[in-house]
Amino acid sequence: MEMKKVWTSQETGEKSRYGYRAVGGTLGIVLLMTVLLLGGTFLSLSMGLPQEWSSMLLVVLVSGLGIALAVRLGRRGLQDATIFFLTEGDRLWVMDVRDLSKYGRGFWGFAAGTMKTQSFLRAQGKKPFLTNRAEEIRKVLNIKENRSHYAIRCQSCYPDRPAVRRTYFLVKGIPDEEMLLQELERRKTWENVLEPADNRKPLYILLSGLSLAACVSLCVLSHPAVAKLPGEIYFPCMGASLIAFYFLLYFMIRQRRGE
Repeated sequence: MEMKKVWTSQETGEKSRYGYRAVGGTLGIVLLMTVLLLGGTFLSLSMGLPQEWSSMLLVVLVSGLGIALAVRLGRRGLQDATIFFLTEGDRLWVMDVRDLSKYGRGFWGFAAGTMKTQSFLRAQGKKPFLTNRAEEIRKVLNIKENRSHYAIRCQSCYPDRPAVRRTYFLVKGIPDEEMLLQELERRKTWENVLEPADNRKPLYILLSGLSLAACVSLCVLSHPAVAKLPGEIYFPCMGASLIAFYFLLYFMIRQRRGE
């Protein structure tokens, strides 16, 4: 099948370092968090700070930093691993290269899988080719622009299989990004352009957030240290808070993806 255009990250087009970055970045985040926790604990002990509050604050801050760095690392990996192809017959394909590598258990399995992905990306950089794991984008239902990426809701399918709805991500910054967006816009159906679907997820997010705030308030008031409400409702309210938080996170993710 003749290739008319291929969209990859700039690094994939040259010499991919996907595996080195994934493994090294993961180890670096773990090492940084360990050093910060040990250093923060030693500092709080030497300064005579209350251990309960200082330890909790330290864990929250270090965990937040680790999550932020992991998200950034994952976003870069997603940019490198997602490839779009335009072939003869005006057919647009997409492939997440990470699906081609089987990740084993534990860190060594993860490392082996990322190195296989890196080898495949380097082969793509030399001469792009389609595999049976690439999906053809038949229709684009929605393109949601976010700060760092586009969430593309589409109908796609593997060769000789029925189309299903999927969400793919186009991380901003790849070469000829505007051309790819134009190709995706061309595949929007007239129904999506004229009558966009009613979006009720902001309402669901609001209701989930209010439910979470109410459950957390009941947890605080029923805690033995406060004792404004019967202590018997503390654990049921904690469970309800987790459920409300799950729905809040679920609807926020779907809203961000444009689903």
